[in-house]
Amino acid sequence: MQADMTKQNLAMFMEWLRPVGIGLAFLVASLLGHDAISRFHILGPFVVVLMSGTVAFESLMLGEAASVKIGYAPNRAYQIQSGLANAATAATALLVYALDWGRYADATIVTAMLMFFSFSAANHAANAIMEINSKPVNLLRPALSLVLIGFLLPAMIQALSQP
Repeated sequence: MQADMTKQNLAMFMEWLRPVGIGLAFLVASLLGHDAISRFHILGPFVVVLMSGTVAFESLMLGEAASVKIGYAPNRAYQIQSGLANAATAATALLVYALDWGRYADATIVTAMLMFFSFSAANHAANAIMEINSKPVNLLRPALSLVLIGFLLPAMIQALSQP
């Protein structure tokens, strides 16, 4: 019982860690980046690691608590597969950053993550409508995905438009 409560609390903590972490990534990128390219090199991969990494952690480690939070039926096989895909995205973002593969690699990994979260948002919206899943976390996913796109896209466009 105690372990389930801890997992539920940790799953809810992830919901707050994401926006706080993104805010910190933006602050660090603003303070340390000397131009649009260097700011995006900090911002993009770190947001991908944060977003995809926390989703991977939830999928792989929190299982049923993560499903309950969203209002989905637990399906460990699917969660593990999804978690591994998100872990791969986060690990790739770390490589892109650490090996400094350039702004196009930064943009590619950010685009891959944004595409995943956009498709996931459509799935959450469909689930809300078809399954009448009115869990707050499920309902917020589409809107928060749009906010994430609105937050990252201008920085990416600025970095890619530099000579």
